[in-house]
Amino acid sequence: MRCRVVYQDAAWAAGAGAVAGAGSALLTRLGNPIDGGISIACFCRDIAGSLGLHQIVEFSYLRPELAAIVLAAGATALVKKDFSPTGGSSTVVRFFLGILLSFGVFAFVGCPMRTGLRLAGGDPSAIAGLAGLIAGVGIGTVFLVKGFTLGKSAPTTKINGTVFHTVFVIFFLFLLTQPVFITLSNQRHAPLIASLAAGTLIGIAGQRSKLCFIGGFRNFFLIGDMTLLTGFFFLVFSALATNMVLGQAHFGVHIIGSADVLWSFLALCLVGMASTFLGGCPFRQLIMASQGNGDSAITVAGITAGAAIAYNCNFAFTAGSLDLSGKIAVVGGCAALVIIGFLNRER
Repeated sequence: MRCRVVYQDAAWAAGAGAVAGAGSALLTRLGNPIDGGISIACFCRDIAGSLGLHQIVEFSYLRPELAAIVLAAGATALVKKDFSPTGGSSTVVRFFLGILLSFGVFAFVGCPMRTGLRLAGGDPSAIAGLAGLIAGVGIGTVFLVKGFTLGKSAPTTKINGTVFHTVFVIFFLFLLTQPVFITLSNQRHAPLIASLAAGTLIGIAGQRSKLCFIGGFRNFFLIGDMTLLTGFFFLVFSALATNMVLGQAHFGVHIIGSADVLWSFLALCLVGMASTFLGGCPFRQLIMASQGNGDSAITVAGITAGAAIAYNCNFAFTAGSLDLSGKIAVVGGCAALVIIGFLNRER
């Protein structure tokens, strides 16, 4: 019976990864960013730009994919009786960890999901990034074994669990009505219907599968379980196959983000550690927030705030380079995570 459950879980993870990979590649063909048809942290950055939290117009758009993922995952959780409003677990620390995670993401230009998509597109720099991500998860897992915890969440009211959905409904309405205080770039976005369809499918698949690109590596390090890791493999394989069919693979050619091996490694090491401490990658945080988890909602808010800070303070990779300030943010972020890791151990 146990083998059957594991097989079913792996099948769900593989299916969700395949849907996310193929859907992302298709959205790229239809106009979304290269090797980032779906990228949770990058889309949070775009929302921050639309709200005026940073001034990079190119990265300013109210991504309908996120609204679709949130609402589809939330509806699926309700149907499957997985909707469970909780919160109160190290709220401020989680927000800060979300900020640090963003510093690493935008030094490299890629969250764990986009790292896989960059790899599937043929970007060689994604190899160094993936190595750093795995190293970061490994370091974070060592802290977990040593007793790291952010504490337990407690049940909250249902209205607390639905505020997150309401925010994304408002963002979607802003996209449709385009009020004057919203900035919307005309670059790099797929047609609305395609974005909503892809987001809906990915939201349903993500909720049912518990897909997490960080959790897969963490579980492998902790107990040798590759169930969730199957999702990452299928994300890469399905995106690669779709890219090849659509003629948009670019093997050996670097197109976006940092190509520097050292800083790609360190930036995603920061992302891997922060995500491990948080209990999941940005995609998983979005899905859990859609299920009513207020701690994950705070994390998504931290990622969005971190994106704004990264671009306002020149921490992000821009204009073909990562400034010294960005390198300091990455190293400082890693040091801060080590301190947080030591201070949050149960004795």
